[in-house]
Amino acid sequence: MNKNLGSLYKPVQYLGAKTRTLDAIISECHRLYKKESYVVDLFSGSSLVSQALYLNKMPVIANDVMRFCSDMSACLLNIAKTNDSQSLLKEAIKGVSTCQIDSEFFEPFKEYIDNEERLIRTKDLHGLKNLYSQLPIMSNETIEPSRQVKYIREHIGKEAFNGAPLITNYYSGSYFGIMQSIRLDAIRCYIEKNFIENGDFWVHTALLTALYSTLSTIVHSAGKHFAQPICITDIDKNKITNIRLFENRSYDVDLLFVGFLKEILAKTGKQKTLQPCVSSCNNVQDKCFANLLEDKNISVIYADPPYTAQQYSRFYHVPEVVRFYKYPQLQQHRGHITQGLYPDGKFKSDFCSKTKAKDAFRTIFELVKKIQCSFVLSYSESKKDATGNERMVTRNDILSIAEKYLPNYKSKQLRFDFDYRQLNSSAKIVHDKEDKEFLIIFEKK
Repeated sequence: MNKNLGSLYKPVQYLGAKTRTLDAIISECHRLYKKESYVVDLFSGSSLVSQALYLNKMPVIANDVMRFCSDMSACLLNIAKTNDSQSLLKEAIKGVSTCQIDSEFFEPFKEYIDNEERLIRTKDLHGLKNLYSQLPIMSNETIEPSRQVKYIREHIGKEAFNGAPLITNYYSGSYFGIMQSIRLDAIRCYIEKNFIENGDFWVHTALLTALYSTLSTIVHSAGKHFAQPICITDIDKNKITNIRLFENRSYDVDLLFVGFLKEILAKTGKQKTLQPCVSSCNNVQDKCFANLLEDKNISVIYADPPYTAQQYSRFYHVPEVVRFYKYPQLQQHRGHITQGLYPDGKFKSDFCSKTKAKDAFRTIFELVKKIQCSFVLSYSESKKDATGNERMVTRNDILSIAEKYLPNYKSKQLRFDFDYRQLNSSAKIVHDKEDKEFLIIFEKK
């Protein structure tokens, strides 16, 4: 048991990933697991828990409401992988260096790319700041809209595969460099073309997963998530954010992408479970998700829902937009596009709402009661009143709900003594807080 956990593929930097509690989670799930059944990972995120369950021979139903998370699980659980998949992926790798965006879309950015390369090489922060302020992209509201920006405004909600490059026109000069964005667009279009040509689902998810890994590596933001890019606010070359700017802008997208693909090939291998794993993309409160589980033999449900008001869709909107590759309508605040470049209509979880969280948890406990399986729940508790990340439900709230829905279950709690990084700005971080991580186990007798 708990074998090969060092061989897990960590696709993205993911907030609250269960790296440190993973052994305990897998041990408890394994203890409760019954042969020829499934373990459900309700909020699969970066897929680390699902991968670990899979490596320990437990078939997994991995679910997440965000599609890019579902892709990562599908890839790393070898879902729909055929005998031809690995060779098809190796062939796809060969074509990465030659994929390009159409010259009519590249040419308007060529001079900017040349200048960016020079300014990065000479570490000219003032020049970079000026260059990025002049970029003819969606977020630059101070200049005349370019031909590409006008095209995008007329095609909001439409796929970008045959049009102006999405990543370049939304995220260059902020989250990513200009040339980096051009290459990301070229690769995203190449991934779709490859899928149309060979139709291999696993290859498609592997290519997308490597792209998400690339996004996570090169993004210039705090914590390597996508809540908002770090702006150039001064020209001090010794400032840590400026040092990291040059590091992040110096990454070669193609080299990273191919490297991640090779790592995926090496780590997924030929691992198989008694029955195929499943990756779904559903809101756990929707009836369609409960219907998905109806005909499955499930012995354990594991859940790590969000507990604070911080919406994960805010921190990972960029890979989600890149996944669907449709021009988003950018959210505005007081008449201006937000610094985070958030799309309108981001998913908002009820678990992040003070007024809705208890009902959201009731939905999970109803599901456990209906399936009559064991339930393993991760919970992070704030020890102080002013933590900067107030919990929407308390541990006692959860235990009270459990008492109503699972009165005959045996329960126990495991406590871990370490903290997770707070999601606040530095001004709001509480330095003496003592968040504690718990594993709450409800065992069906």
